Amino acid sequence: MSWQRFHRRQTAIRFLLERLAKNPEQLPDPRRHDELSDVFDDREQLLCALQHKWTQQLTGRLDARLGECDGRGGDRLEAARRAWQDTATANPVLREALDRHVTAPEGELRRAVERERRLLALTGGLAEHSEPETEISRSGAALLQLLHASERQETESPLPVTV
Repeated sequence: MSWQRFHRRQTAIRFLLERLAKNPEQLPDPRRHDELSDVFDDREQLLCALQHKWTQQLTGRLDARLGECDGRGGDRLEAARRAWQDTATANPVLREALDRHVTAPEGELRRAVERERRLLALTGGLAEHSEPETEISRSGAALLQLLHASERQETESPLPVTV
């Protein structure tokens, strides 16, 4: 990817996230926006770009959190949980867009989602590289379900504060 293409892509992603911040229900059609049509052909490409951005953010935080733990299984799982939650907190529009619009991924988007699942399962110590990819993905999907449920629970019913 050329330097100019990279910058056009980053500008398009910023435009997309700004649009989604204003109207999260509506994933723009890239053919109807000059800011997007130069870079993306369809909505799947938009979602792939958002998933890629999310994975980059998550990977950086996973590396940082893993550096803080001693490598035991529980610590690794906690590091993965915290990294995911840190990433979601730092990127609320991005996370909401993916949660809302990536419902039944296919093609490249599905492969990207599966990579994220495997990344979380392996990083969290829920699976080993020697296991079949489908099992690793299943473990990662289960962890993601727990993370999403935990996130919803925190926003819907905060813990009571006692003094």
